[in-house]
Amino acid sequence: MKTAATATLPYELFALTERRKQGTRLRLVFRMYAVCGALVGGIALAYYFLRHLAPELSTTDVTILVTAGSCLALSAISTVYLVLARARARDRVCGDQYVQAASQFLSGWSRFEEAGRDKLTHLHVDFNRTSIRDIVARLHEAGLIGRADGDTLGEALRLRDEIAHGATLVDRRRIDHLAALVQEITRRVETVTTARNREEAAHSR
Repeated sequence: MKTAATATLPYELFALTERRKQGTRLRLVFRMYAVCGALVGGIALAYYFLRHLAPELSTTDVTILVTAGSCLALSAISTVYLVLARARARDRVCGDQYVQAASQFLSGWSRFEEAGRDKLTHLHVDFNRTSIRDIVARLHEAGLIGRADGDTLGEALRLRDEIAHGATLVDRRRIDHLAALVQEITRRVETVTTARNREEAAHSR
């Protein structure tokens, strides 16, 4: 069954990927500005000193200096391009790994929401299907999760909001840690049999 959580998941991942792309493009632009500014500034200073020193140069000397300057500028631009390309590739790899970790966390969180709703529905518990906090509270009342689990889920909910709507990146270690905890809580919600389940099974015999 497709829930509101799973329906919004693709958009959250799309938004996260777009923010990563925009950040990479912005950093690349500023790097190019910095390099071009330094290069133009160096050429301007060299031209300034040459004009004021006014050395007596022959045509051959001028040709040699122009050739040397052109080669040095070409070498500098090529080196800068390679550095920027390598940095961009590294950013892309890191960005892909971050998006993958965030995707796994968001998918795991959606699975927990679905498992919680299914379990409470099966137990005939009245709850607000659109409120994750109410779902967590009802799961705790049903004995499916403990107080520590509730605290963990509260932290995971804050992390979900940071990933989906935050402007800055979240620590990967924090994402991986909470993803594992949410996965374990979800497993218990799906598999643990409550006292109410045992009573219903006993009466049905």
